[in-house]
Amino acid sequence: MSAFRPPTLAAIPALGIAALLVVACGGGGASYPDSSDVTSAQAAWCQGLAKLNGSGDAWEHLGACKGAYPTASAAYLRGMTKCFTARHEAAGADAPDNSQLITECNDGVTVEMGADGPGSEEVIAARCQRAARCEEEVSAADCKTAVDKLETAQRVLLTTTYNAGALHAIADCLSSSSCTDDEEAARESCYKPSSEKLLWFP
Repeated sequence: MSAFRPPTLAAIPALGIAALLVVACGGGGASYPDSSDVTSAQAAWCQGLAKLNGSGDAWEHLGACKGAYPTASAAYLRGMTKCFTARHEAAGADAPDNSQLITECNDGVTVEMGADGPGSEEVIAARCQRAARCEEEVSAADCKTAVDKLETAQRVLLTTTYNAGALHAIADCLSSSSCTDDEEAARESCYKPSSEKLLWFP
């Protein structure tokens, strides 16, 4: 499996409490409320890849793709499936590499998504509890206020880009790992495993 980390995740603008905001840890599983929706969206993503490869149901990687459980949310998967396949088909033989297509699609997809979903409250709470624990100048209440002021697309990058299982793993990492001298890097390290497994490619 390989994945492409959405390039804008590391470029969330500061909102006064700069340490609040950053990028992407991972997970997934059948016990989460969105698992069946994620599985369905993953199957559609796989069918899109199979179509692009000109093989349809005969594509040799179809089974492995459908058997994978990504860290992306169902909404993100559906949006990326629609955009990625449309752009690939429109470009034909001149289509850029996958990473460029993902980059081109990412901003539009996140703008159209909602910022609240399974796991969103848990990860925001974990971020703010960590801020209060690890940064003297930041309270949990100030952190929550800053998050509430984020534009939807910015908040999506911290929350509903990921499925509930991934968000739980991110929250657990944020809550359990020790404070560091570079909290921005610490938060990023919690998101990193999930950010690298958003989309499946052979």
